[in-house]
Amino acid sequence: MKNNKIYKGNILDSPIMFNKSYLKLSSFYFFYFSTLGAFLPFWPLYLNHINFTPYEIGIITGAMIGTKIIAPNLWGWIADKTGLRHRVIQLGALSCFIIFLFASSIKSFPDMLLLIFFFSFFWNASLPQFEAVTMNTLGSSYNKYSQIRLWGSFGFIISVISLSILTNRYGINIVPICILVFLFLTFITTLFVNSSSANSEKHNNSLMSIVFKPAVIGILLSCFLMQLSHGPFYAFFAIYLSENSYNTNLIGFIWSLGVIAEILIFIKISSWIPKYGLQNLFVISFLFATSRWLLISFFPENIIIVILATLFHAITYGMYHAVSISLIHEYFTGELQGRGQALYSSVSFGLGGSIGSFYSGYLWESSGGSAVYLYASLFAFLGFIVALILVKSNYRTI
Repeated sequence: MKNNKIYKGNILDSPIMFNKSYLKLSSFYFFYFSTLGAFLPFWPLYLNHINFTPYEIGIITGAMIGTKIIAPNLWGWIADKTGLRHRVIQLGALSCFIIFLFASSIKSFPDMLLLIFFFSFFWNASLPQFEAVTMNTLGSSYNKYSQIRLWGSFGFIISVISLSILTNRYGINIVPICILVFLFLTFITTLFVNSSSANSEKHNNSLMSIVFKPAVIGILLSCFLMQLSHGPFYAFFAIYLSENSYNTNLIGFIWSLGVIAEILIFIKISSWIPKYGLQNLFVISFLFATSRWLLISFFPENIIIVILATLFHAITYGMYHAVSISLIHEYFTGELQGRGQALYSSVSFGLGGSIGSFYSGYLWESSGGSAVYLYASLFAFLGFIVALILVKSNYRTI
């Protein structure tokens, strides 16, 4: 299939428990997203605990996400040109661990902003390139990506539950230590990626000729709007719930429910893609995002409605992300795989996520959380319009 020293054939052809290649891929996702499980709900709470203002938290979160605008493209170019995708992944993971060793000793806003900037620059090296490794390994069975990626969701939920218990017992100051442990374990898993699985096939088209196809513009623009709508969720959802009298245990429980729903979608999505098609599933995810932010905006004190909106995470992240990765893989083939996945990460999670964090932090103090989530709903609806008009897929349904 490819020049492949680790992965041979379809890794899902044999039983999972006996498949070493499956374990190598899934273990990385498990610990990488365990780190995110410590970051997303608890890092803003930690910053709030050491007296950072909502505006400063928005800037720090935005800086972390904003490096995705440039960093993944740089790392993707290096990986594609050198063929050393595994070294890029390993360097990113090790650098993150070393940089974060200093996090717990920093209390000032400028120093924390600087640390997070360098941390996130290397953090963004690993995942897009690992996504390329995974999709390339799956080959024509790329609709089964979710069966590997779901282990990231398992890692996330275990991390959230663990930190909910630990922070309740030992206090919020334990958060940087837990993140550091997960970073080290993530680096260990990268050592098992011994060679690049990059497809060496030459692509007849340039990167920009693919980017400027109307369908690809539609994919990237709608993904940007989706992550723009998620800005207040990633930066302030835990704080928003805390302001509405939810304790840390309950906040962790609500985050966990969303990820459980996400896992269930990851289990089912490989059969949904051939049945319903990438384009239809992609468009539907934006309608769910629009509804999700409206419910959170209007009913933050109603735990039943908040839980319902949280369960929509299965669609607005789980289904959306699996379909987005597949759409990018469909258009960016051969030697453009790494840069295609990097571009998706940059435009959506990078540009969209950083602007989402900035506007959230800017408006939070002046307008309040409910107003910010109304803006989020509007951005998701605009993404629905773009996706409906522009996004196309050649993936054949059953």
